[in-house]
Amino acid sequence: MREKTQYVTLDAMRGVAAISVIWFHLHFLLGYDSAGCLAVDFFFVLSGFVIAFAYDERLGSGLSIGSFVKARLIRMYPLFIAGLLLGLAVQQVLIVRGVSKFSEADALASFFLEAFWIPSPFYGSWDVTFPINGPSWSLSLEILVNLLFAVFHRHLSNRLLFAIALVSGMVVVSAVIDRGTVNVGWAWQHIELGVARVMFSFPIGVLLYRYRNHIPASLGRIPPWALLVALGLILLLPEWRATDVAFLLIGGPFLVAAGFRAHNGDKTNGVFRMLGNTSYPVYALHGTPIYLLQGVAKVLNLGRFAILVSLLYVIGVLIVAHLIVPLDARVRKALTAYFQARPDAPPGSLSRN
Repeated sequence: MREKTQYVTLDAMRGVAAISVIWFHLHFLLGYDSAGCLAVDFFFVLSGFVIAFAYDERLGSGLSIGSFVKARLIRMYPLFIAGLLLGLAVQQVLIVRGVSKFSEADALASFFLEAFWIPSPFYGSWDVTFPINGPSWSLSLEILVNLLFAVFHRHLSNRLLFAIALVSGMVVVSAVIDRGTVNVGWAWQHIELGVARVMFSFPIGVLLYRYRNHIPASLGRIPPWALLVALGLILLLPEWRATDVAFLLIGGPFLVAAGFRAHNGDKTNGVFRMLGNTSYPVYALHGTPIYLLQGVAKVLNLGRFAILVSLLYVIGVLIVAHLIVPLDARVRKALTAYFQARPDAPPGSLSRN
């Protein structure tokens, strides 16, 4: 189907954005702050678009909130918990080495809170909301906004979505102007700005889907690889306040719209699908091993080989993610079969997620 094939480019763009987040988190080696933090806002726009594609009509036709939540948890939770388990293991190593802010008890308490998507205060301070696996802060916001979308779906007119995006957008842009960066929401000091980011970008994505027939077909003339290169350059280059605002208001939504219209050829589909398939495991699993890399980098003075070490780390994460993809698919398939087999599960309720 034509509509299915359009998502190959969007999925690949998600993969490029996930790689840029790794690069952003390697700033201690690279010596500069890239604009990779904008990938989170791109994810939120794309999530709004894809969730609307998968569930807008189904929720309007009577899909239960329970079935929606099950489908979303089956999609997101296995790798989410895998990232937390990896983070807990890394923290145990750091605790033994005496270089963690955690105590044994605090690490376990934080793990169990984060396993239920709840921010944790157990890190020696209230600086980080998800210290076991840092990237989980944005995943928790995605689950939150997905749930709100399902619960209030019947009331979410286009006008209301636009109003939510307008108010939230003003808050986010004001924060960028004031702080000089969009990199907010991951710490307790500015947790409310993370909510504003998702409440701006997710409704924009939903509106892009609902008005998809008005997206100019001429955008399909842009080669898909050019969209990936453009997104990669924006996110890998140094961050500036002006580019943050421009990407939030124009760049991210435009790239999602152009990715929707993109035409993929057989020559690109293999690489594009690989990028799409590995995007979530890359994002969910890449963060906590960086704590170990930081310690090794200090001891061995790896800053002399910053680019090489960073590239090797990215390649390593991609390899691990590629190996995990089939395992994740089997776990999700088993969970889907389990819930569909239960008497209280509506037939076919989890067939698309």
